[in-house]
Amino acid sequence: MNVIWQNLPVILDGLRLTIQYSLVAIVLMVIIGLVAALMRLSRFGVLNWISSAYVEIFRSTPLLVQLFFIVLGLPAILPVNEWFGQLTYPILAAALTLSLNEGAYVTEIIRAGILGVDRGQKEAASSIGMTGFQTMRYIVLPQAFKRMIPPLVNQAAQTIKDTSLLAPVGIIELVYKGEIVIASTFASFKIWGLIATLYFVIIFSVSKCASYMERRLQVDKR
Repeated sequence: MNVIWQNLPVILDGLRLTIQYSLVAIVLMVIIGLVAALMRLSRFGVLNWISSAYVEIFRSTPLLVQLFFIVLGLPAILPVNEWFGQLTYPILAAALTLSLNEGAYVTEIIRAGILGVDRGQKEAASSIGMTGFQTMRYIVLPQAFKRMIPPLVNQAAQTIKDTSLLAPVGIIELVYKGEIVIASTFASFKIWGLIATLYFVIIFSVSKCASYMERRLQVDKR
């Protein structure tokens, strides 16, 4: 236990960074997913095509490959390190890549939620003079959101776990810090056990919060 107590500040600093990356990625993935879902449901063919291409590209390639390509491959052909700074670019690129990857899955979740709302309600909203934006804002999205909570929580949990893939491209987070501690202490069993426990506590807490929200919304529905 001494190894854990002595290195706990280092591990907790990595946990702080993991939480920060997760929060940024979760917020961005919802925004990206909402925009891409509305584009995919649009009557304009160009918007539909762009959204479909984005979803298929990011869902059909591994996240780790995307991270290597954007974080380490892009600087080989573009002076992105000069534009954003050699230390800043990898962090921005990694956070954006993670958000784009998760956003591709959220796009389909939101699209399915919107399509699940009864079409008659949209027609009723239109018959009383509501615009398309008002119908989406006040009729469709509030109902679709209730259906989307479970899959969105699953995707948020997956996003938290996927932050561990940032370590191979040199981004400092929980796993990266754990590897540093293990390299100096050789206490791999204890440190990996601690890291796994921390991930479990975070994701279990997120799941419980989501279950509470879902019950509250069901109560409101009754």
